[in-house]
Amino acid sequence: MSRDSCTFRRLPMLSLRGQEAIQEVRRITESFFWEIVGVEDPDQLRRQTKQDSVRVALIDLRGGMQAAMGWLPAFCREFPYLQLVAIIEKAQADNPAHASFLHAYFFDFCFAPIEPTRLTFSIGHAWTMARVADLHAANEAACGVDAVGASELIGQSEAMQAVRRQVHRYAGNHLPVLITGPTGTGKELAARSIHHQSERADEPFVAVNCGALSPNLIQSELFGHEKGAFTGASKRRTGWVEQAHGGTLFLDEIGDLPMDVQVNLLRFLQQGEIQRVGGETTVSVDARIIAATHVDLGRAVLDGTFREDLLFRLDVLPLEMPALADRGADVLELAQHYLAVFCNELGVKRKRLSPATEAAMRTYAWPGNIRELMNRLRRGIVLADGQVVSLPEIKPHHEDHTDFPSLARARERAERQIIAEAIARAGNNVTEAARLLDVSRCTLHRLIRKHDLSIE
Repeated sequence: MSRDSCTFRRLPMLSLRGQEAIQEVRRITESFFWEIVGVEDPDQLRRQTKQDSVRVALIDLRGGMQAAMGWLPAFCREFPYLQLVAIIEKAQADNPAHASFLHAYFFDFCFAPIEPTRLTFSIGHAWTMARVADLHAANEAACGVDAVGASELIGQSEAMQAVRRQVHRYAGNHLPVLITGPTGTGKELAARSIHHQSERADEPFVAVNCGALSPNLIQSELFGHEKGAFTGASKRRTGWVEQAHGGTLFLDEIGDLPMDVQVNLLRFLQQGEIQRVGGETTVSVDARIIAATHVDLGRAVLDGTFREDLLFRLDVLPLEMPALADRGADVLELAQHYLAVFCNELGVKRKRLSPATEAAMRTYAWPGNIRELMNRLRRGIVLADGQVVSLPEIKPHHEDHTDFPSLARARERAERQIIAEAIARAGNNVTEAARLLDVSRCTLHRLIRKHDLSIE
């Protein structure tokens, strides 16, 4: 395929190692339709990012780790939605401070010597994650909310319409929000939607995965430290809480915070103040807290691993994200969205799902929720021979995997499966689906309600 026959995605690469390193990456990525633009310093990277509305940047940290630890935090605050991929030496990752820095600011990293498959996967995945937050105009009108932030939450099911209504309502104040729900249901997207629709939309949105913070550095990561506070603290560092000043701090997997850190977080929620590690004075911070967890914090309180007073402070405005299996036809809308995103990511023509796959997707349990859907679709696109994507591993959910199903239960499953497949084959046309099943429209509507299916 010639360069002129496809769309190249521009990706700036900051490297202090000269054109040789840039040419190496360019050779690897060009066949995947990435256009690598070499930049020589952070200021040039900043200009390139602004000029081309860049979504992903590649930073070569070989020999430049210490310098990056100085300038990158401010850069990331300026471009909070930019996904960064690093190239590093294996020895650099063995340094705890370096490892913490990489985890805090980079979507992914690749070791040198560069492995082409690993690099292209990291860049493509980072691109996809940057595009997940793209807004869809059709969804913005669902609840009559503003365009920015609302349509990140795709789906027209009653469950998602209720979520969008709550998001819109919660955006109008500054109270803490606690988002619960299974892993992979889009809790961070909901948090971003609240932020985008709030008065703080132009201020920072700082997302922190509490379960991934280094136990030895967690206080410093959240609340910052003063110069000389501990070995290696060569200068003052602003923590995540302080970086969110004026905006929103999203604390994902809040249940994984150690008890001593919970005390400091509670103090911040009560008084609006923090104290940096090694500091003697307090710092006032105005940041809205949105927390998320997939565990039962009430049970954690009983188990002694989570403070009850902190739970009371966080659980002011509750928001529960529904499992994908409870969202009916939303799974097909999400699948169509991600098919377009992933086909663009992989540089291939738009593909479609087979009717059998669409029918199976409606009845599959989706234990991994949206994250599982994304992974399966990406794999299906790569393995597809033509323009039709099939996911043969998607099977209807069996509530009990140990007991042999009764004949009545087996008939019910078969009935639900064939109805779902007929609806998919008919393109959601009730009359055509009823003709395929040789039943009346009235009977089909009754069966749809019986099996908790949906038809748009």
